[in-house]
Amino acid sequence: MSTSSPEAVKKLLENMQTDLRSLSMECKKKFPPVKEAAESGIVKIKTIAARNTEILAALKENSSEVVQPFLMGCGTKEPKITQLCLAAIQRLMSHEVVSEAAAGNIINMLWQLMENGLEELKLLQTVLVLLTTNTVVHDEVLSKAIVLCFRLHFTKDNITNNTAAATVRQVVTVVFERMVAEDERFKGIVEQPPPIQGNTNRRSVSTLRPSAKDAYMLFQDLCQLVNADAPYWLVGMTEMTRTFGLELLESVLNDFPGVFLQHQEFSFLLKERVCPLVIKLFSPNIKFRQGTSTTAPPAPVEKPYFPICMRLLRVVTVLIKHFYSLLVTECEIFLSLLVKFLDGEKPQWLRAVAVESVHRLCVQPHLLCSFCQSYDMKQHSTKVFRDIVNALGSFIQSLFIVPNGGSTAAVSAPAGGSGSGAQGTAQGGPGTGGGSGTLTTQAAFEYRGTWIPLMTVSVQGSAKATYLEMLDKVEPPSIPEGYAMSVAFSALLDLVRGITSMIERELTMEEEAAAEFRETHPDQEWKPEPGSHLVWEEMVNASWCGLLAALSLLLDASTDEAATENILKAEMTMASLCGRVGLVTPRDAFITAICKASLPPHYALTVLSSNSSNLSSKAYSIQGQSVQIISPSSESHQQVVAVGQPLSAQPQGTVVLTAKNIQCMRTLLNLAHCHGAVLGTSWQLVLATLQHLVWILGLKPAVGGALKPGRAVEGPSTVRVFSLLEEHCGSVV
Repeated sequence: MSTSSPEAVKKLLENMQTDLRSLSMECKKKFPPVKEAAESGIVKIKTIAARNTEILAALKENSSEVVQPFLMGCGTKEPKITQLCLAAIQRLMSHEVVSEAAAGNIINMLWQLMENGLEELKLLQTVLVLLTTNTVVHDEVLSKAIVLCFRLHFTKDNITNNTAAATVRQVVTVVFERMVAEDERFKGIVEQPPPIQGNTNRRSVSTLRPSAKDAYMLFQDLCQLVNADAPYWLVGMTEMTRTFGLELLESVLNDFPGVFLQHQEFSFLLKERVCPLVIKLFSPNIKFRQGTSTTAPPAPVEKPYFPICMRLLRVVTVLIKHFYSLLVTECEIFLSLLVKFLDGEKPQWLRAVAVESVHRLCVQPHLLCSFCQSYDMKQHSTKVFRDIVNALGSFIQSLFIVPNGGSTAAVSAPAGGSGSGAQGTAQGGPGTGGGSGTLTTQAAFEYRGTWIPLMTVSVQGSAKATYLEMLDKVEPPSIPEGYAMSVAFSALLDLVRGITSMIERELTMEEEAAAEFRETHPDQEWKPEPGSHLVWEEMVNASWCGLLAALSLLLDASTDEAATENILKAEMTMASLCGRVGLVTPRDAFITAICKASLPPHYALTVLSSNSSNLSSKAYSIQGQSVQIISPSSESHQQVVAVGQPLSAQPQGTVVLTAKNIQCMRTLLNLAHCHGAVLGTSWQLVLATLQHLVWILGLKPAVGGALKPGRAVEGPSTVRVFSLLEEHCGSVV
């Protein structure tokens, strides 16, 4: 039922009279003036009801008088009377019969109750009802109502504290929702902006409408308070925590990006207040190096503080997501900081929250594409996209390097390959059997004696963070082993998946447009848009070295069939993409990596070494570290499935093929089958590798084009190899 229907109005009048009678009864003995005011109020309401057809409008017009008995009742400070009066005031508000003047009187009364520590939860409820049911409260009255909620947030009582925090969040949202509604009302109306007389008085923003001005003043003061400066508008604030302030800033920026993008005044706040504040607060995290000199430096470096740093990274993620086009220079700084926080000298928890933040960017390929356009393709700019990819690769490599003092990120390979299974997903399967009858059930990476468990940290294509969500934690959390690697691995796969599908979708659309053009204009030449191709080529050129180095290392270290499959798929899609955009060197590099991984370790295949001499001998510099295209390490953790003869002029004894070699071989066949059109000269690599594999496995052609065992090949699972080949690649072979 509507609050303005005749039935609702009638009910309101009855309730008000009942409230006033109750108030009169309660105040009969102790508070005669209140009793008299209540009785006068009953007469007043009856008169309004008798003389007016628009009863609600008349009540609103006379609301200062109507609420007066209830304000006096609150002034008694008697709990029972105060509760009765607050409930009556809330009823009036919910029917929107409170004028601006009456609202001001109500807020002043609530302030007195707050200062006396009375009915705190009821006060918060009353403020919320007042601000959510109507828009009469603006300027100083609104700021006073907001300060009242803030003040109650810092009381000693836990329930009041938490309720006030929720109320503040809601009130801040309401202030910005009013501004959005105001913008909507004035949509399409062109106004002549008033002349701006310099920006001397920072308390007023003459160019903004009332609701927009409130939102501006509120946001500006949140910046002031987070910066530990006195507020301009929220007068009476006695206390504020930086953590709560950052949470409020983040929620406004995340929920109302349009406000900042459409209004110059708010864009100015972003550039001039928010960004410098974030950079300033990041300062301790930038300077801090873990395990530096034990002697105290002349000026001690402030230690990074988890609650602040984590919230800053959340703010930065929102700024980059919504406003990078507005803050091109500032976002370049933020992204460079993010890359620095992945550095090995930073605390483990800082690296973990940084890699979670990077993952949030990696699931937004269009954002990565924009970075490439805004930074990597500009002459005197940081190569931001390249740096993100390289930092991710460098981060993954660093986790395999155990420092002398040991590391929480990795542990020595456990005996029999088993590990802390409780922390990861138990993924037993083909190829996970160890020697000596033990079984590794934990998905993991193992490289040169360092064993890192692999966990399921997020669903494909989404970045679900753990430590960026720990808003209730004060101390830095302990990071379980394998967590950082698992996030970095997910980020890497999401990045490859995102950019390849985005570019391939664009290429397919372009090819379809070209075909359509040729059909309708057979005598004309099709000319594609040149700009987009340049961006795609730049994205591939900027990322392929870092991706290849990281994926090759992970492929070599993977002990889990599902993880191996994901890595191989990433290498194959990158090879195909490079082929489609006509980049031969990176295409051949990814194909070489798959070919090498298909063959036994250290297998002497001249076609690979000659074709990839410019790759395998070349060290790429990533984040100042030398990165080699990884040559396989010990394959001891892999199940041997076949032993055969190498294809060589000189007999060299036998070579072994592992389950992972066969898995890579399947990918190679898949590459040839599905992406043959873009392989070009690298067909030589693919065919030479397959020729060697066929020889090692002792396969001979049979009737109908199938391959059958041609000679005895040692190995416990030779039959399995043939069935795998037939199952997955029969049509190709």
